[in-house]
Amino acid sequence: MMAITHSAIAAAGTSLILGTANPIPLGLAILGSQLPDIDTTTSAVGQICFPISNWIENRFPHRTVTHCLLATVAIAIISAAVGYKLGYLREAIALPLGHLIACFSDTFTKQGVQLFYPYPAWAVSVSNPRRRLKTGGAGELWVLAIAIALLITGVYLATGGGITQQVSQTLGLKDGMVDIYNQKAAKHHMIADIQGVWASDRRKADGKYVIIAADGTEFIVSNGKGLYRTNQQIIPSRLVVEPGKVAQTLTRSLVLDDQSPIATLQALKQAYPGAAIYLSGELVCDSVDLLKLRPEPDQYLALTKTEGGTIKLSFLLIDQAIAALKEQYATGTLVAKIIRPNPFTGGKL
Repeated sequence: MMAITHSAIAAAGTSLILGTANPIPLGLAILGSQLPDIDTTTSAVGQICFPISNWIENRFPHRTVTHCLLATVAIAIISAAVGYKLGYLREAIALPLGHLIACFSDTFTKQGVQLFYPYPAWAVSVSNPRRRLKTGGAGELWVLAIAIALLITGVYLATGGGITQQVSQTLGLKDGMVDIYNQKAAKHHMIADIQGVWASDRRKADGKYVIIAADGTEFIVSNGKGLYRTNQQIIPSRLVVEPGKVAQTLTRSLVLDDQSPIATLQALKQAYPGAAIYLSGELVCDSVDLLKLRPEPDQYLALTKTEGGTIKLSFLLIDQAIAALKEQYATGTLVAKIIRPNPFTGGKL
């Protein structure tokens, strides 16, 4: 019974602390939670590892050497070394974390544990012996039920971005919103649910916008009709970032060497049919003065002229770039951000 309780508590604690629902760290936490009881042949892990548990049982009292912080540190060193070598350091933390949680939970039982072994003091969290948990008793069943509830909560929070991200969502913290975007954008359309106003006339700008890119702690967003920057064209009073449909975001570099960019841009467009392609970078053009820029009201300037015969593209749609550059020869490098499928086709966001 205690093995199941330890497993549930360790899995719940690890899920909440690490903000994960990944079965690998949760499984390692459960394994770690069983290691303290390898000091007795009557435990589940002791019966599985009988030669080891028998050797420890004949030399050390129960709940001493394997239930102490030194054992946690030893497990952490070994686990971190293996995890680092395999490239799974964060997951490896779950093993000693599960061990530590199990040892701490045993301090609520009648016997307690020698948490600071070899110092022979028993660590007990409840001073009144009658209020301490009895292995297999009704109190342990309550603890098990609470642990399962916490595990379900931890998994729910993890699949929604973890505690930190949930707090960020609730409070609208900018750094947290950017973190959510950075973590999810490669595999999803990212949606900004905005409550706010247009900077120009303070009309309501409430709605859901597709995030094209993060710009510091702000976002470049679009509703399919135009491009906007938060705290520039749209002043948000509340902004929540959430993943939308499954998608793929890629980047490609385009190098132009005193040539018409049209063929290169059309080839890129044909290579990714059904995608939204945004271009950023600077180009030196031979006829910058011929460019006729007609900025739309309330929209982010994705194409601007700069001094020295250059133009700057900042998330300019590829069709708009083709239309603007059709009479130009250009030199420079562009970065294409490719989002597929196009978030503005195929129905609601």
